[in-house]
Amino acid sequence: MTRPALLDNVTHRHLRVRTERSAALGDARQSALALPAEFRQLQAHFPIVFQHVDGGAGFQPIVLLGLEEEQNLFLTEAGWDAPVVPMALQRDPFMIGRGAEGLQLHVDLDSPRIVRPEEGEVGTAVFMPHGGHSDYLDHVVGLMEHLHAQAQRLPAFIEALTGHQLLEPFALDIELSNGEQGRLAGLYTIHEERLAALHGAALEALQREGHLLPIYMQLASLAQLPGLVERANRRVAGG
Repeated sequence: MTRPALLDNVTHRHLRVRTERSAALGDARQSALALPAEFRQLQAHFPIVFQHVDGGAGFQPIVLLGLEEEQNLFLTEAGWDAPVVPMALQRDPFMIGRGAEGLQLHVDLDSPRIVRPEEGEVGTAVFMPHGGHSDYLDHVVGLMEHLHAQAQRLPAFIEALTGHQLLEPFALDIELSNGEQGRLAGLYTIHEERLAALHGAALEALQREGHLLPIYMQLASLAQLPGLVERANRRVAGG
């Protein structure tokens, strides 16, 4: 459950947020939304795949963080074990709302990232003592504006993929070093052969619309799948 509230510097003047990464703060998740604009950064560390969603565009891209539900193999006792954090994770506990004057920044007051008054001055302040934005809040505002703008472009990207029939289902068979076996299914990736068979005009249109780079970045990201399995093996081994 969430309890969104419109952020303001009077009601929330003492608001503080925990910005570290841990399971207790909601980061124990198998996947997170990935937006095409961040594929270049994400593909060097995480597999990017697509999943089917009801309604809307029908598909959405995600980064895989684990091999089973509520498993995030990039979480360690020391925190986040990767140079990049997907924007969809960075935004917690904030969200975009829409009011009479346009987009508004809301905060989920039930998020485990919210510091409770009895916890004292831990975490990061959202507002300065006299009501101005903290550097952290300035970062959040910029992040949310960018995330919102890129989310508006996502349907066109998915429409281009589905229009050219470039998404195909795939499954990953997993065997861990302790003998455990499993299968990661229900996911989709770019169909390389169909992509290679597109005629010049179609490729030119994909390039012009900014879709070609994230397509190739998604394909490149699949090289991170063995690394994800290796992380699972290290966890099984207690490393």
